[in-house]
Order: sequence, then structure tokens, then C-alpha cells
Amino acid sequence: MTEVFVFKQLFVYLLPLNIFLGEYDLGLQYRFSETWAGDITIGYQDDIEGTYTAEAYRDIFSQGTFYYSGPVARASLIRMVPRGINPLKTDYNQLELGYRYLSYDSLDFMDEEEPGKVFNISENMHAVNLSWKAGYNLVPRQVFEMNGFVGFGLQMRFKETTVNSYGYDFNSHQFPKEETTNALQFVPLFHAGIKIGLKNKITPQSDAVEN
Repeated sequence: MTEVFVFKQLFVYLLPLNIFLGEYDLGLQYRFSETWAGDITIGYQDDIEGTYTAEAYRDIFSQGTFYYSGPVARASLIRMVPRGINPLKTDYNQLELGYRYLSYDSLDFMDEEEPGKVFNISENMHAVNLSWKAGYNLVPRQVFEMNGFVGFGLQMRFKETTVNSYGYDFNSHQFPKEETTNALQFVPLFHAGIKIGLKNKITPQSDAVEN
């Protein structure tokens, strides 16, 4: 006699730690079998340059650019693994493909070599990343769930930068320039965060198949 399980479990969640870096995300995970799930996240990256959070992050990590804003999207394939049978003791492994379209418009940047000289710059950036994440169920419940993850990845950034104008005595609009350059950059990524949300129950079919 065999009992059949229909998983079809939905998990709708937020990524609250990302809010501190100006990113607002909503995720949807669909578990279509006992060991596999698909995951989609959409969000928006806000400009937080000049805030206390941006300054604190820059002081700790000695890097960070926070004047970009734009949409964010991620799609993932998740493999559920029982804790204890893998070296990292994880509850799931996640392979993620992410995309961001970020930009800023007509910002002034100071020339580090010539005090008082400023450039007015606009920039568009397409960023694609491939990442792996290891996840841990911190508060597993039938309806509410919180899990944490850590991971790493590689991001490819294509930037189109336009110097609109430049000037002296901090007046960047004195001399029109309209000079556009393109650049390709590869950046390593480190991921850490938590997912908090609600899910429906795994639904077992009580019908038994008798051989």
C-alpha cells in the first residue's frame, strides 16, 4: 500500500535585512516536489546615499556605492536536503540567477586631483549574478517560517556612464561635455540574510494505492 503526497506548497516571504541597505523585496517560493522548489523574488533598490546606514556600511567594509536605484529580480532553483547528511548541515541549497537595472541621473562628483572641479554624471548599469546559497530553517512552522542563508556568487556589471558637463568652483554646468563610456566589470558577492513569511501546509492525499 502506497500513500501519495502532493506538495504544491507556497511560501510568501520578505527579506527584512535588505531594507537596511535600501532594498525592498517580496519573494514567492513554490515547492513542487518533496525535494525541489522554485523561487522568484522581485524588488526595488532605493538610493540611500548620505544616510546613516550607508555611512556605517562604508566604515565597516571600506566600500559601497548607494546612489543607485532601480528594479531587482531573482529566480532560483532550490534543493531541499535533510539536515545531517551533508557536510554543511544545511536544510536547502539554492542556485540563484539575479538581474538588476540600476541608475542615477545628473549627480555631481568632485575631482579628487583638482579641488573645486566637479563633473555632472549620469549612469545606467545592468548587473547579472549567479550565486549559490546554503539555507537553514531557523523557525520552521506549519504556517509561519523564518530561515537564514549564507552564500557567495559572481556578478557581471555593464555600465554606461555619461559625463554631462563639468565646471570649476563647484559649478558643474559651466562646460557641456556629453561624453559616454562603457565598462564591463566582474564583482564577487557574499550573501547573508533571512526570509520571513507565511506558507500553506503540505497537503497529503489520503487515497492509498494498493498493489
